[in-house]
Amino acid sequence: MLLDIIKTVGATIDRCAYVGDSLFKDVAMARDVGVFDIHAKYGESQRRPEYDLLRQVSHWTEADVQREKSIVEKGHDFEPSAVLTDSFAEIFIHCDFESFDLPPGTIVDDNTTTQYALETWKKTVDVQQHFNDLEMRIRNFAITVVGALIASVGFTYQQGLQADVFGVRISAGVGLVLAAGFAWLAFFFMDRYWYHIFLRGAVKHASTIEKEFADRIPGIGLGTTISQMSGNVKILCWRTNSERRLTIFYAAGLAMLGVVLLTLLIAQPQPPGGAPRDARVIEEPKRS
Repeated sequence: MLLDIIKTVGATIDRCAYVGDSLFKDVAMARDVGVFDIHAKYGESQRRPEYDLLRQVSHWTEADVQREKSIVEKGHDFEPSAVLTDSFAEIFIHCDFESFDLPPGTIVDDNTTTQYALETWKKTVDVQQHFNDLEMRIRNFAITVVGALIASVGFTYQQGLQADVFGVRISAGVGLVLAAGFAWLAFFFMDRYWYHIFLRGAVKHASTIEKEFADRIPGIGLGTTISQMSGNVKILCWRTNSERRLTIFYAAGLAMLGVVLLTLLIAQPQPPGGAPRDARVIEEPKRS
């Protein structure tokens, strides 16, 4: 069975290692076929209280169970090539990992190819969900930050705070609106030209897999269907895709900030108490 797995993935015996917690079932099997064997000693279960339950649900025969116990208790006539004592991470002490290509002429059956494609598609969909979630978080955070700055603008206007800029007195909230605008644009560029590009790449890759294996894997066209539906959304009789809707979202926010800025430049800040700064106090003449 181990040799069949190695052949299926296109590997060679000298570039493989087999890790297992059983000297009888794992280490001995690897040694029999010449594969580098690694004993995961930290995972041994024979001395644990749960071992009897494991034996009851195992496909091993009673003879296999007793042989495994005897190997552990009485010892064995071979030593594992490597031992992981405390954790799987110790494997890096004994092995170096590298990718390998299928040798020329290697034939991989259709079922294996389809299974690989399905696993790749699943991972690609996970990546899509990851970047989509990141984009939604960015937009929510952008709304929170800009909303807090707008609230600060309202406070400065209510208090009548002003700033002297090159001899011109303007509302202090103008600076906060400009800061909110720069923050909003920063979120836009990070969303549109960073994570959205990654999302598009994942969607395109999934669509390629779906087109190639649509006849072998029923129902695999999720990404293609979502892309088609996303490109058919109409806003005021205008057909939009995800990129246009993203731009509309940020453009609407920027327009709102522009309205707030224009309002601050036109309106006259009121001092605390509600009386206009230029109001004159008219005293009534005293009666004699």
